[in-house]
Formats: sequence, structure tokens, C-alpha cells
Amino acid sequence: MSASVQAFLGFLLFLVGLRLSAFFSGAETGFYRVSWLRLNIESRAGNKNASRMLWFARQPAHFVATTLIGNNIANYITTVAIGILAVGMLGAHGDWVEIVSTLALAPVVFLFGELVPKNVYYRAPLSLLLRDAKWFVLFYRLFLVVSLPLIWIARLFERFAEDGDSRSELVLGRNRLAQVLSQGHQEGLIGDLQGRLVNGLLTKSPLPVKESMTPPDRILGLPDSATAAEALEHARQFGLRSIPLRREGSTGDWYAYVRVIDLSLTGRPLSRLRLVMPELRPQISRLEAMLALRQADRDFGVVRDGDKVLGLVSEHGLVKQLFRSTPPVSAGAAAVEN
Repeated sequence: MSASVQAFLGFLLFLVGLRLSAFFSGAETGFYRVSWLRLNIESRAGNKNASRMLWFARQPAHFVATTLIGNNIANYITTVAIGILAVGMLGAHGDWVEIVSTLALAPVVFLFGELVPKNVYYRAPLSLLLRDAKWFVLFYRLFLVVSLPLIWIARLFERFAEDGDSRSELVLGRNRLAQVLSQGHQEGLIGDLQGRLVNGLLTKSPLPVKESMTPPDRILGLPDSATAAEALEHARQFGLRSIPLRREGSTGDWYAYVRVIDLSLTGRPLSRLRLVMPELRPQISRLEAMLALRQADRDFGVVRDGDKVLGLVSEHGLVKQLFRSTPPVSAGAAAVEN
């Protein structure tokens, strides 16, 4: 074989090794950089390449073993190619020739086989991983015989650490969800309104409903003996859409309400239009209270501790509190909002 042909083959082999090094180095960076939320959405939308990469996300040992073997093969090919190229171009043999040639081309290998691809994959991990998913699956299958022992060793370590990992998931579950929400907001998948709703469900809905009720002395209601005309005037005066009702002769026995629209359209007495409110225990959470009101198809509920009425809550007020960016200052100032 002539020196020129040998140099040409060495150069081609060097390009192959450089490309493999760039592929596996970049894929490794992209794998740890990609948004798994976006990848999951792409997979559910029918993107087969996204489904392939999502499988590796659920089986990280397979991905790590493939990239480890791929990088070593790429480095070996590059080293051999440099030796062949040096002999073909310089016509000299010896260890010193390969050492000097390797040192001379090391910056090129580092720049185009490591640094540049890692930066490119870091900036566009999703699109590049989806583009190269088929190639990565091909290399995974080619290396499977060699990578299986590495995968088994990784799984063995995972089995020893299984109990600790499960406890960690329980402790860090909310933090992980917060990271997913933050990531979804950055990717444009979750808007500000949706983020505030989820934040409210996590931080505010578990609070007891007694912290969101309106106390009896602040309820803008009427006795159940009031006439329809008095109720309409009362609603116009305070801008109400619903009027809580208490039993006649009592100052705090709230038990029902009427809707102003029913009074306006029918003109019937309050006794025929009143809607009995479900009774809620003060210890239940805001979310449980909302579910109870929804199941009873009522806008208001009365919070009772035995025979004593502690206050009223409204479904509208509870839902509105979930969307607030900051917790309510006073307990119950907006509980019976119309």
C-alpha cells in the first residue's frame, strides 16, 4: 500500500472517529439537558423518536452504557487513525511518531469531538436528540452484547439503593413537581394562570376551611322571614348575587340562601326559593369543602362545630383563593364573595 493511500485511509478513519466522538459526547450532554416534559409531550403526540429517547430516560443504565462504550470506541479509532495518518504522511515508524502526532492533533479532537458538539447539544437538546434517536438506537443494539454486563452491574447497585431512593422520592416529591412546573413555564407549556392554580392546590387547598370562612357577624344576610322586595333592596344596596338566610329570631343560625336572579325573575317568597346549605366541619381542608359544595350543587356552605355556626364559605371565594399569588391576609374576608 502506497504512503498516499495509507494517509488517505488514515484521514478517513480519523474523520469517522471524530464524528463518533462528537455524536456520543453531544448525545450525553443533550440527554441530561433535555426537557423530559417536552419529550413526554412529543411522545404522546406520536413522535416515535421521542418515544425512543423516553425509553432511555426510563432506563438510564442502557443509555450510560452505550455512550461509555461508544466514546471508548471513538477514542480508539481516533488514536489508530492518527498513527496510520502519521506513518502515511511522514513515512516514519516508531512510538515517538505516534505520540507526537497524537499530541499535535489532541486540540483538534478536543475542539471538534468534545467541546463544540457538547455546546451545540446544550443549546438545542430536544431537536438534536430527536434527529439522532435512530442512530443511537442502532448503536445501542450493536453494543448490546458488550454493554449488558455494565447494565447488570448498574442495576445491581440500583437494587442495593432501592429503599433509600424510594424514601427520597417521597421527601422530594413536591420539589420535583415544582421543578417540572418551572420547566414547563420556561418551555411555554404552562402559563401564569395555570402555575398559580397548581401552586394554590399545593400550598393553599390543604389549609383548613375555617381559615377561609366569613364569621357570622360579617355576613350580609337577612332573616328567612324577609319579603322578596326587602331581599331585592338588600341585594341592590350591597351588590349581592346571593343572600344568606338565618332563622327568624336568631342572630347567627345561618342555614340557607337565595339567589337574587331567582327573586328577580319569579317574585316568589323566600321560603320557596331558599337553598339549604351543606354543613361543613371546620377541620376539613379547603379542597374538601369545594368538593362538598360541588357535589351538593350549592354555592355556599355553613361551617358548624356541633350546634354552633362558625361561619359561611362560598365556592367562588374558595376557588378565587387558589389563584391568588399570595395567601389571604385575613381569615374569611372573601369567603362569601359574590
